[in-house]
Amino acid sequence: MAVTSELLASSEDLSDILHRLAERAREVTGAEYAAISTFDEEGVLTRFIYAGISDEQARRLGDPPKGRGLLGHLATCERPLRLDDLRASPHFTGWPAGHPDMTRFLGVPIRAGGRTIGSLYMARGADAPPFTAEDEVAAAVLSLQAAVSVAYALARERRGRIFLLEERERIAHDLHDGTIQALYALGLECDAMANQADYPAEAREALANAVSRINEIIADIRSYITMLEAGTPVEQPELTRDLAFVIRQLVPSSIATVVNISAAALQELTTRESEDLLYIAREALSNAVRHGAPTKIAVDLRQTNDATVLTIQDNGVGFDEATTRRGLGTITMRTRAERLGAELTIIPIPGMGTTVRVAIPRHRGDEEEL
Repeated sequence: MAVTSELLASSEDLSDILHRLAERAREVTGAEYAAISTFDEEGVLTRFIYAGISDEQARRLGDPPKGRGLLGHLATCERPLRLDDLRASPHFTGWPAGHPDMTRFLGVPIRAGGRTIGSLYMARGADAPPFTAEDEVAAAVLSLQAAVSVAYALARERRGRIFLLEERERIAHDLHDGTIQALYALGLECDAMANQADYPAEAREALANAVSRINEIIADIRSYITMLEAGTPVEQPELTRDLAFVIRQLVPSSIATVVNISAAALQELTTRESEDLLYIAREALSNAVRHGAPTKIAVDLRQTNDATVLTIQDNGVGFDEATTRRGLGTITMRTRAERLGAELTIIPIPGMGTTVRVAIPRHRGDEEEL
């Protein structure tokens, strides 16, 4: 059994690599279900990608696993774990509602640098035969072949994350020390001319309006700088964790927040999509808190037949599109959505709140070939 170079080299995105590895693990062991996870340096599960579960089953499962129970135990193992009935394991903690029946189990750690960086999981139902020693060997060989590629992809993603954070700091510094100072100086000049008694009244009014507009632009840029400096964890993007991080930063405890993230939606997101969705969510949350005066904000990430959809909805004051100008953050949200090929919809209802919805077309099909 060999893993072709095309399997691991055909994509630089970690989620795509893991998705392909999960499918290959299912194939080489004859499993009904397979999954692959990654762990951080503390052994915390950071990503979970599965194969063999239908979209409908995935939607019913809700949130992805947290890495407790049998999955957490496997993160501490150095050798494969083969069980005829995983429910008999002392580490088994039960299934969430809607989980398919799994009895036969084979788990194999993916190790690099002296630690477990991920795991392969394979399962069959009670009516299927147990996994054999040959299945275990096939999965172990796959994990050895995958270890280098997964370790490299994790390191590359982390370096890219650090670079993005450093770039954000540089942009924030340039905006603060360059752009804002230039706008401030321009505003002072306009203000001085607006107070010239020998200028026509129409000219003084136009200059006064220009000063107000410049001050609004400066306020927009300061808000954008605050978002850039807020940052996110250096580890690879993971929306469940990172959205919680952003909510803690931006939303006061006096505002109730409801977050619903489905495992099916997370399954297909690439690193770039996760990054851009996180930015859009951050901007939408910031706008809701600063301008909407809400008492409740709901964040929902789910998968439909055609798209992965992120919705941020608040019950604040809303706004009138006809009389409200678009700020820098809104323009950047639309730019990021366009880069993803996604549809961004902003629905304000004066007196009732605002809904921000971004829908990314689904890009993986069940018929995708390995």
